[in-house]
Amino acid sequence: MNRQLFVAHEYNNLIKPVMITTKIMSVWPLDKDSTRTAVILKNLHTVAMFLMIISLSTATTIEVINNIDNLNEATECALLCTAFYLSGIRLTIYFLYRKDMSYIVETMRTDWILASYEDILILRDKCLFTFRLSKYFIFTVVSTIFLFICAPLVEGYIHDTTMRVLPFRGYFFVNHTISPFFEIIYTFNIVSGCFSATTIAGATSFNLVVVMHGSAKFAIVQRRLKNIKGNDQSTYAELSACVKNHQDAITFADTLERVINILALGQFVISTGLVCFAGFQVTEMIQDRGRFMKYTAFLNSAILELFLFSFSGNKLIDEVSVLSSHYLLIYRINKY
Repeated sequence: MNRQLFVAHEYNNLIKPVMITTKIMSVWPLDKDSTRTAVILKNLHTVAMFLMIISLSTATTIEVINNIDNLNEATECALLCTAFYLSGIRLTIYFLYRKDMSYIVETMRTDWILASYEDILILRDKCLFTFRLSKYFIFTVVSTIFLFICAPLVEGYIHDTTMRVLPFRGYFFVNHTISPFFEIIYTFNIVSGCFSATTIAGATSFNLVVVMHGSAKFAIVQRRLKNIKGNDQSTYAELSACVKNHQDAITFADTLERVINILALGQFVISTGLVCFAGFQVTEMIQDRGRFMKYTAFLNSAILELFLFSFSGNKLIDEVSVLSSHYLLIYRINKY
């Protein structure tokens, strides 16, 4: 019991950064015993997230159209606009697969708490680095957003101008450079941009952690298969247990695929455009220190995001392939 409490505490600490970011973006599942008030507040939070992201996406899209003759400005707005649309896709997918999200989160927690000592070692070996990597990615996203918020102030200081520019751009059908419209729109722009950014940090870190957990489940089955020796009744019982664990791992992987499949496709297609837009901005804004810093950070985050999707997916494929070879080896041994 003490070991289970220790493991539960360890898991809670590891998952906390991911849980906080996904709670901010309103996709982390509620506990089964949550009150009706908590459910209502979560639904209101989800609606607010959708409204803010849709509003900011629309505003940046209009500004792209308005600046179509200015390549630099249009590219910058298109970059932000694309990122906001991707945020909307993330929220929509996670909202549609709420039950699968609950299953994934509950399975991860159960696997850690009820795992044997040997299984815990495998989970730590496969997942600890992933949790650190997800924490680092969240930090890079937060740093990038901080640069976006500070960039207008830096630009104003460097160029000695009082021109009022919104951190995440957008056209709001009023003159936002005069008070009190500037203060109101500026606050909305920052809040909406920050909430949109949490979808980047939360969704990517969540996907990374759950996919690596899936690979760990297959690695645990591998260990149990390797430990099977002999040819008596107990051996067949152990083999049956391995088959059941393998089926559970496949169910978990299939659930991940349902949730992540469309999101991964959208991520790779849209992120390719984001990398191009950000790369263009970096080359064009070398003399503009404020914009150069924020788009360099944005480019680094976008490339790292693509790497995390590829890294975790490749690990899962490797574990599945190795496990299949173990089953094939056992079949050949029993056959001959």
